[in-house]
Amino acid sequence: MEELRDKLLDWAKQFETPDFIKDDPIFFPHKYNDKKDIEISAFLTSWIAFGNRKLIMQQAEILDNLMGNSPYAFITNKVWEQYKENTNTFYRMFTYHDFFCICQRLYNIYQEWDDLEVFYEGYNNVIREIQTDFGGVKGIPKLERDSPCKRICLFLRWVVRKSPVDLGIWNIIHPTELYIPLDAHVAKMAHQLGITTRKTEDWKMVQQVTNYMKTIFPDDPCRGDFALFGYSINNK
Repeated sequence: MEELRDKLLDWAKQFETPDFIKDDPIFFPHKYNDKKDIEISAFLTSWIAFGNRKLIMQQAEILDNLMGNSPYAFITNKVWEQYKENTNTFYRMFTYHDFFCICQRLYNIYQEWDDLEVFYEGYNNVIREIQTDFGGVKGIPKLERDSPCKRICLFLRWVVRKSPVDLGIWNIIHPTELYIPLDAHVAKMAHQLGITTRKTEDWKMVQQVTNYMKTIFPDDPCRGDFALFGYSINNK
């Protein structure tokens, strides 16, 4: 236990550095200074953050270019409406129509609320609220499924944690309330290290890995994400 603890502490320190940003999708929301631009860029970029990391980066750049200089203006000026009937592939199984759908939900929120943080203030379970508010949008896990909700957890990690990598623009959630964004790299390392025995990458595995990380990083369990993910991609 003590040896594994030391490894995780060392890996987190090694990989959670500003140098991590340039090769990660979080690079794109980091380009902006306005909170609304950052939120929207982070939400949409995390929506496509699955699959091969290089392909994610390529599509995230396409997404960023589509939105021009201001993701907030892109949403509120309804530039995305042009994609309503477009069934061409946007990214993997997503079409441009799917992109239209998620932008439409964001537009509805920003028409009524100052920003996403204000919209979600007061909720005990923001993950489930996002699943509800964006229900039916391809890529948003259904409530009745035991999904690991990796991309929602990733978005929340980005906007909540104030760290050398993450954006830290939200205050309504404490880092202790975050869950590990469980992808294949993290799950593989968690298995190898004996952190989880579950075979299925589901919400129960997310809870198991997160709870373990709370014993190592009690104030900030998502530091463990950098330990597992960072070590995995740098030691293939």
